[in-house]
Amino acid sequence: MKTKYKYIEFVRTVLNDCWNCLNKKSGDELGSVFYYKPWKQFVFEFNELGDCVFNSSCLRDVADFLDQLNKQKKATGAPNRKSIANSQ
Repeated sequence: MKTKYKYIEFVRTVLNDCWNCLNKKSGDELGSVFYYKPWKQFVFEFNELGDCVFNSSCLRDVADFLDQLNKQKKATGAPNRKSIANSQ
C-alpha cells in the first residue's frame, strides 16, 4: 500500500482504522483518514484549524489513498498490516 506521496504522507495512528495525513516537508498534520461506519468507507477530514490548502495533485493523492484503503477493506475486512509495513 502506498503511503508516501510527493508532498504528503499517511501515518497510521494507535487507533484502529485511523491515519494522519502529514505535510512531508514540515511534518504538520493536515487532516486524518478514518473509517466512517455510516458510509462503510474510509473518509478524509481536514485538521481542526482548517488552515491548510490542497491543489488538485494533493487531492488526487488523498483520493488514491482512500481508494486503496476502501478496496482493501472490501476485500479483506481490514487493512493488511503486512502490506502497509512493506510499502514504507
